[in-house]
Amino acid sequence: MRLLLSIVFFFCFFLDLRAQKPATLDYYLPNISYDPAIPTPASFLGYEVGEWHTSHDQLINYMRALDAASNRISLQEYGRSHENRPLLCLTITAPENFSNLERIQQERQQLANPDQSDKVDLKNAPAVYYMGYSIHGNETSGSHAALLVAYYLAAGKSAEIETLLKNTVILFDPCFNPDGMQRFSSWINSHKSKHNSPDPSGDEYNEPWPRGRTNHYGFDLNRDWLVAQQPESVGRVALFQQWRPNVLTDHHEMGSNATFFFQPGVASRVNPITPARNQELTAKIATYHARLLSEKQVLFYTGENFDDFYYGKGSTYPDAQGCIGILFEQASSRGTAQETDNGLLTFPYSIRNQVFASLSSLQAVAEMRQELNTYLKEFYRSAVQEAAKAEVKGYVFADGDLPARVFLELLGRHQIQAFNLTTDFKSGGATYSARNAFYIPCQQPQYRLIRAIFERPTQFQDSIFYDISAWTLPDAFGLQWAPVKDAGGFKYTEDLSLVSLRPPFLLGSGVSYAYAIAPTGYEFPKVLAKLLQTGLRVRVAMEPFIADGQSFQQGTLLIAADRQPVGAAEFMRILNEVASEGLPIMPIENGLTLDGPDLGSSQFPVVKTPKIVLLTGEGASVAESGEVWHQFDTRYNMPVTLVDNERFGSLNLQKFNILIMPEGNYGKLSIDKVKQFLQDGGTVVATGRALKWLKTAGVASIDFKPSAVAAPPSKRPYGSLTEDRGALAMPGAIFEAELDLTHPLCFGYTNSKLPVFFGDTLFVNPGKNPYATPVRLGKQPLLAGYVHARYQPLATNSAAAVVYGVGRGRVIGFPGNPNFRAFWYGTNRLFANAVFFGHLISGESTERK
Repeated sequence: MRLLLSIVFFFCFFLDLRAQKPATLDYYLPNISYDPAIPTPASFLGYEVGEWHTSHDQLINYMRALDAASNRISLQEYGRSHENRPLLCLTITAPENFSNLERIQQERQQLANPDQSDKVDLKNAPAVYYMGYSIHGNETSGSHAALLVAYYLAAGKSAEIETLLKNTVILFDPCFNPDGMQRFSSWINSHKSKHNSPDPSGDEYNEPWPRGRTNHYGFDLNRDWLVAQQPESVGRVALFQQWRPNVLTDHHEMGSNATFFFQPGVASRVNPITPARNQELTAKIATYHARLLSEKQVLFYTGENFDDFYYGKGSTYPDAQGCIGILFEQASSRGTAQETDNGLLTFPYSIRNQVFASLSSLQAVAEMRQELNTYLKEFYRSAVQEAAKAEVKGYVFADGDLPARVFLELLGRHQIQAFNLTTDFKSGGATYSARNAFYIPCQQPQYRLIRAIFERPTQFQDSIFYDISAWTLPDAFGLQWAPVKDAGGFKYTEDLSLVSLRPPFLLGSGVSYAYAIAPTGYEFPKVLAKLLQTGLRVRVAMEPFIADGQSFQQGTLLIAADRQPVGAAEFMRILNEVASEGLPIMPIENGLTLDGPDLGSSQFPVVKTPKIVLLTGEGASVAESGEVWHQFDTRYNMPVTLVDNERFGSLNLQKFNILIMPEGNYGKLSIDKVKQFLQDGGTVVATGRALKWLKTAGVASIDFKPSAVAAPPSKRPYGSLTEDRGALAMPGAIFEAELDLTHPLCFGYTNSKLPVFFGDTLFVNPGKNPYATPVRLGKQPLLAGYVHARYQPLATNSAAAVVYGVGRGRVIGFPGNPNFRAFWYGTNRLFANAVFFGHLISGESTERK
């Protein structure tokens, strides 16, 4: 009988599923009149929203159609993705407001400037609401809701909409992540059945690596708002700063067995820089969501799981700038319809909930307009007042290298004022030279964001973090910097054109004996790659030397004229082209040095051209694979061969000499193939838990520190279990490492102290060979971030880079992540040196079994 009932249930269930009709506008939107001159989504797409997964090109074409049909919309393209897809923003407001947009923008800037904010009439000033959808490309209920909400705003005919648009400027971004959305929609539509099976094990619900969450290079764009290293982020941050919105909403999806979440999140995990008033307003806005979702009988929750700590997220970046950032998380159908713990979850249902959250947000912004504008004004006024009382008056940083220039651009992108020093300034034993150092005064409107960028927190109210706990940007960029408590000791100017940057260095037509390129400079790997790609024979100094009265450190490149594969004219053309990159090329006329090895010595070995295989595929970290790919492809202009680790066993390794293993668990990777690659003299560069694989596979003698010893057992409430376990995670912390500046891995560095990033409690003992660990943490290495007390002793004297010897090859292991999210410029060079110079590291210096 039980079997019969089960058969009947599933038969009826599938009949019900097959009988479902596509959801129409009535399912999603309020029952009001709509302008028939405005095309509906279905009339444009040829199907109802939610019936198929709309591709990005269909989405933006519909937005263009709305722009053409409605006088409430003005469309702009604010950038392009890596795959050259347009990034669009629709400005939506009452038609009469379009002639006043410039004035409204000026008022927004005045509200953020305490010296001018009293000029703004808060009673009549419109609100600005930034609506953003699907920054994670495989969370597309948001972008599909955007189709419907845009139509509602363009075509809806009601007094409520008229009043809303009269008093509000809406910045409407239908898709924050075009490349990810396109990738995801292609997968889902190509696996969609006419008679759908809701079984979660089906292919439709299980995308292959790298999935659609990230952008082209595997970056999570919802971690990039603050650092803005990706083109998608650069464009939207510019929009944010141009308009200074009151509210920014960010639509996401979460696990299929969840319900619907809206902020506020966990109260104890709000960044302490964020004013309490921000959370009060967030809670007030939440009452609008709760009212509508309750009316529609939608399950939801608040106050759990999600936080407002890291200012690189779309719902938290606004909180440091007088704006209310709000996160929405809808349980994901990840396809057409999926059976869950809460019943059948259909794609239209998930879309509808995102529409509801959009509508409730619109109502909240409309009714709280004056209150939100008042908060924006007071936020910046109180920021300047707090800065005046603060002990730290500003920050100074130096370095005319690329990371400093990128950091300066980043500050400008966030409307943070920087000034050029006109006199020298000394702090902490370091000199910040006039015309080549910059001062960031705290007493300016963006004071709270300045704190978020520069401070090094190590004490926290909570011990659980949704993302990283530290991101001190001058440390990440590898800058020489210091807080300033007394700004009276130096002078500065707003004229940043005085910045002393390296001018292009051009050589004459005559050919010298040799040419030297100093190893300092972020562009060094790019220059070296370019030289090697031309076919020139390039050598590197393994020891310091003095030639023609000039001192050169180890790591200096040497390009001798002797027996190069090109003629003299082509030789000089190549060198002048390379010199245009900004690194000085110094001619040397005599091969006999005044000190150190002569130029024909074996201490100037030839650098091999790296021929790189980067492992990808299931098991490999999408983020770390993408970071390496992005680094070599976009910054060094170097080709990288991406190979799925399951195909590695069939690869012809004779064509390669570098194998990069990013963070991951490589269960199907050929152990014998990796061992043979190393025996034949190849170099393996591995990060994070790829070191675990190398250890388990018996490839390298990596000595991991044992897991932290558990505290003595004591009675704990059952309700504390989740938080106790969560507190043991290390979500990302910054440590200070000590460098052996004579080691090839450290070529180009001049300071023996370097901040490094660790994103996991994976600590490795230094090698027993005293030369094998050129980068290691000190006795009290924590600079910023949360580390559970149980793990702090493990960090002490841990290795940050170890070189292992296997046959004629090398394994270079980084327990941390030197390329983290593309903004960790300071340690990029360690990784690049491993690729370029790993084969030159003496076998006697390596750790062996």
